[in-house]
Amino acid sequence: MRRAMCLVVSIVSVSLIAIFVINIGNDVLATNDDILLLDLPGQGLIRGSQTNTAWTNQTVYQFLGVPFAESPSGDLRFKAPVERSPWKNIRDATKYGQRCPELNTISDNHLNDDLEDCLNLCVYTKNFTARRPVVFYVYGGGFYNGSSQDHPPNYLLEKDIVLVVTQYRVGALGWLSTQTQEMPGNSPVLDVMFALQWVQMYIHLFGGDPEQVTVVGQSAGATVTGMLIISPKTPQGLFKRAVMQSGSVLANWATNSKPLDLTKKVCNRLCSNCDQIADIADCLREVDTVTLLKSTTDLSFSMTINDVYGVMPLMPIELLHNNTRCYPIMTGATKHDGSFVLATLYDGIKGAIGNMSLITPREFLSKLFDESHEVDPSGLAKNLITTLLYNATDLNGNDHKKLIPSYIDQASSMFIKSPIFTFARHLSKSQCPTYVYSFDYEGEWSRFGYEFGNEHYPFNGGVHHSNDNIYIFSTHNLNARDTEISKKMIDLWTSFAIDGVPATPDAPTLMPLQTETGPYFHIDERISIGYDFLEELRVAVNDPRKEELVRPDVEF
Repeated sequence: MRRAMCLVVSIVSVSLIAIFVINIGNDVLATNDDILLLDLPGQGLIRGSQTNTAWTNQTVYQFLGVPFAESPSGDLRFKAPVERSPWKNIRDATKYGQRCPELNTISDNHLNDDLEDCLNLCVYTKNFTARRPVVFYVYGGGFYNGSSQDHPPNYLLEKDIVLVVTQYRVGALGWLSTQTQEMPGNSPVLDVMFALQWVQMYIHLFGGDPEQVTVVGQSAGATVTGMLIISPKTPQGLFKRAVMQSGSVLANWATNSKPLDLTKKVCNRLCSNCDQIADIADCLREVDTVTLLKSTTDLSFSMTINDVYGVMPLMPIELLHNNTRCYPIMTGATKHDGSFVLATLYDGIKGAIGNMSLITPREFLSKLFDESHEVDPSGLAKNLITTLLYNATDLNGNDHKKLIPSYIDQASSMFIKSPIFTFARHLSKSQCPTYVYSFDYEGEWSRFGYEFGNEHYPFNGGVHHSNDNIYIFSTHNLNARDTEISKKMIDLWTSFAIDGVPATPDAPTLMPLQTETGPYFHIDERISIGYDFLEELRVAVNDPRKEELVRPDVEF
């Protein structure tokens, strides 16, 4: 592991301006109020900038788009990340780096750039000479989008931590695999591991403690985080704790046991010869970035089971059973986490048949089960869920609106909540502190519909998937009520990163799992304790305000 070497006072010229550079500790080079330089030994100088915290206006030093690996393009496409070559000139880290490519973020002005040169990260700190706990964030995005710039630091840095937000490959460029050396699989998980190794080497220069790293992942990022916990490929000592928001590696949507089938499908759309694996890999490595992305807009991606690198040599549940490492974790879901799944299914069926009255609720549910990719040869899970949430009269009728709360509970349970709780329960049995929460607060803002709007849906998103992040990252202008929730969230997340125990003023003492079902805690205007997480599987159906989930003026 490379360590820092002290630098002497020197004069550096940036943008034709002479600046006196002073060593203030390790390799941090403070200049004036506008320009900040830092030396990464073995890499080069980076130039940072400043921002401020949201509530107390503390100064935050930020270094944006810092490369941690070479561009995974050309011969490196689909392969594991490799160490970045040093740079000679001062590298500008005052602007976000290249996002990992997705069609809706590629500008015509950058088509001639290396669009795949996206393995960079952002570091935010308030004190270079401290030794503070590190929050290392892994974004979600369904394995096909996401970026560091969507996760600003202005709430989290109210507390005495260092924040790192990494990027990793997404979509076809990240997840396509032939399970051979040419396209090994799971390179994005290795991107995240590589970024964590970068943190181990360099975070002390930013005032961070490499022995106090907490990985925080949301949605797809939570599944990657879960894989880091149970993968035999994860080096010892990369991190100490983990937070997994609204995602579990045990969810069927998180993994792909037949990645070659998907890769062949893409090859057949783009290439003339897809008979041999070597030909598939050669063609897909040569296809230009935009063409590859355009050909895969209708496909979904996930982690590869039995990849060449050994990141996931077995099914996740088997790796979990074999796991002997202890990482304290905090994990949970939003109250109506599956409403995004319901929206996606609704859009697909509505687009295909035009009128939802043409299918019965039973037929609609069958498609929802199909979307989950559950392996249920006996039909037991399907039959039990159907019996618990519906009656025969409703299933064979045409009143979909009446069943909206049940639909939301089913989607939430199958796709998010049940896999999360199963993962947590397994870890807790090994005496690892395992905290579970339900995020129940419904504020002014919602991610329902994301950037596409939600007015056409006959249901509300409720406490929607990723709504919790609104209060962790400063992406929205919060009203006073929402700000109080944000402060609670920041307390909970950072106290766990600092001490391993989530806490916030005026809340009861929060305890890890102690039984098969609890305790767990509710995050709302008042923090409260629950003792049977299985109640969350029927939370919409049992809610006395469940009618608020239904939009009376929009037809199903």
